[in-house]
Amino acid sequence: MPATVKTSLVKKNARGRRKSHAARLETRSELPPRNEDVPGKRRKARGEDVRDRVLQSAIECFGAFGFAGTSTRAVADRAGLSHPLVLYHFKSKEQLWRNSMEDLLDRYRSELVARRAKVDADDPVAGLRAFIENFVEFSARVPQLHRIMTQQSTQGSDRIHWLIDSQLRESVQEICKLIRKGQKNGSVRKGDPARLYYAVIGLGGTLFSVSAEFQLLTDRDVFADREVRKTIEQILEFLFV
Repeated sequence: MPATVKTSLVKKNARGRRKSHAARLETRSELPPRNEDVPGKRRKARGEDVRDRVLQSAIECFGAFGFAGTSTRAVADRAGLSHPLVLYHFKSKEQLWRNSMEDLLDRYRSELVARRAKVDADDPVAGLRAFIENFVEFSARVPQLHRIMTQQSTQGSDRIHWLIDSQLRESVQEICKLIRKGQKNGSVRKGDPARLYYAVIGLGGTLFSVSAEFQLLTDRDVFADREVRKTIEQILEFLFV
């Protein structure tokens, strides 16, 4: 009898199977829309909708369990889709990881480009402020980005080399160029631009990666709008003179 009671309490999916650890994840990412997702555009085809569900679920799984701890089957469970359907769109876990990171960073860059288009391109302070606000607000909505980047950096895998060469190098160099420009006109603190860049990344991303620890120690929700704004203001105070 006790065994029967225990079984009845196990959460199951629509097919009657026990839900996986991925399906039971409580954290969600709030991916911003891509340009083609904005209102007024045509409705997505079913295949596009499936891909988006898989990509979002993959980011959530890779962020929580790492690359080694995530399987395509776990992503399928998280997305509420069949495993063969996921493999139809993404032939391997490696391809799924790369496609999910490409999609995520494309969304991030689209937001940054739109924000920087609203400020004076010749003003390093305005450009850096736009970068900082965009990075922190995006990280609050998708904390998995910082977690995944940290995982890959500490592991030194081929994936971090791919990320740097195909996704990061140019954008990091552009921000460092803005820092140097600000240092020349006296608006940005002195120091190695690369170190200052990573100081900003650490201040802007780490709190969202350790949100539970922060809340337990401070009784504050780091994802609350007020706390997000405090994070931004602290970084601005740190970087500018």
